[in-house]
Formats: sequence, structure tokens, C-alpha cells
Amino acid sequence: MVDINSITLKNNAMFNIVMKRPELCKKCLERILNKKISEINYIDSEVSVDEDVILKSIRLDIYCESEDTAYDIELQNGIFEDLPRRCRYYQDMIDIELLEKGQDYSELKNSIIIFICTFDEFDGGRHLYTFENRCLQDANISLGDHTTKIFLNTKGTMDDIPKPLKNFLEYIDNGTVNDDLTQDLDDAVREVRKDKRWRNKLMTVEEYANATAKQAAKNATELINKLNQKLLEDNRDEDLKRSFSDSDFQHQLMVEYGLIDE
Repeated sequence: MVDINSITLKNNAMFNIVMKRPELCKKCLERILNKKISEINYIDSEVSVDEDVILKSIRLDIYCESEDTAYDIELQNGIFEDLPRRCRYYQDMIDIELLEKGQDYSELKNSIIIFICTFDEFDGGRHLYTFENRCLQDANISLGDHTTKIFLNTKGTMDDIPKPLKNFLEYIDNGTVNDDLTQDLDDAVREVRKDKRWRNKLMTVEEYANATAKQAAKNATELINKLNQKLLEDNRDEDLKRSFSDSDFQHQLMVEYGLIDE
């Protein structure tokens, strides 16, 4: 049985519930973007939290709009692979949402997709990775499609972001309260834990996440064992040794043997 007091903002259901509070969500966006934004409005806010989490493939976590910008905030705990392509899918969903309101292409709002990751998607040590579409031949030329993708990494090691944003990421990662915003988030988390309306949903989603993580670990172990067996059968002892310490090489070998797709 999951202890309700162990459920933090890293839990997808908890994150969705807390971020449906407009003032808190707005403050978090301002912290991430390091600028003031206008009042935000939620779209499709009646969708239930358990649908948001369990049916992840067809929902956006937190989708809201200000006067000139659409925001999508996604919490990622490593359950889903290939986030850059998932990001492309989310961008399509946002554009469809905007165009269904009758907007012409020229009137599309700016869009910002934010992934808050509890791991480093790009292994660069940064807390913050920001992407826009630019010309490969001349990086000074922007495509001008007004789309931005931001990947935040709670495990960053570089001194690359302002202290307030680092405080926010530390709170996501380990629950450390360092300032007014993180205190407000912590107060909200504690309130949700006590709310009978949410307790069962939180427990269910946490158990689902734990089971998914365990299954992913089991699958990875089985793949590695299959690879090791094939390398032994082919007398590739040196490749076997190297695969223990070189994850990229291990991945390459798995593709070579058809154990995974490239």
C-alpha cells in the first residue's frame, strides 16, 4: 500500500491537481520563463485527473492560454521514451486546438511546450534546454513560427539558471522548500493529500506509476540478458566487456542484433 504522505509533486496526478490552481500555475510559468505573463485560462478543464494520467497518449498535462500564448506543461518521470517526438505530437495537438477556434494560420498564438523532467533527456548536465526552429546554414535566421520547446532537468549539474528556478526544480525533485513559491506549492500538496476527493485517485496513479517503472526495469534487464547471451554465443568477449560500461555501444549492439529498433 502506498503511503499518501509519500506522494509529492513528482506524482503526475498530484502535479495535475496542483497546477489546476491558476495563481500557482501562473507563478510557476513566470518562474520558468523568467518574465511576467498575463492572466491564464485553462482549456478543457473538466477532464478528470485520472484520464489525464492513465490515458496519457491522448491528453496534454496542463494546457492553458494567456492573451498571446498557449502553454503546455508536461511532467516527465521517465515512463515515456523519445520525448522530442512526443513534443512534436503535442505541438500538433496545440495547433489543432487553436485552429478549431476558427483562427487563421496567421493568427496562431505563440506556443510554449515545457517538459519538467526528473532526468537529463540530453545528458548535457544542464538544468535548462530551450529549442526554437532556426536555419542550419545561418543560426541567426529564425523560422519565425513562434514555437518554443523547453526541457527542464531537475538533475542538472551546471550553474546555468537563476536561483529561483533552481529552487523550483529542487522542490520538484526532492521536496525542499527554499522560497515563497516552493512553500505555496508544498502547502497545496499537503492540502491535496488531506482531501478525500483525491486520495484514492492519487494512490491509484502512484501504484500504476510504480508498477510501470518495475515493468520497464524488468524489460530492460531481459533485453540486456538476451544481448549478453548472443555476444557469448558469437565469442564477442571484448564487445561484451565494453557493453558493460558503454551504454551507447550497448544500444548499438542491441540494434545490430534486432533486439530493439534504431
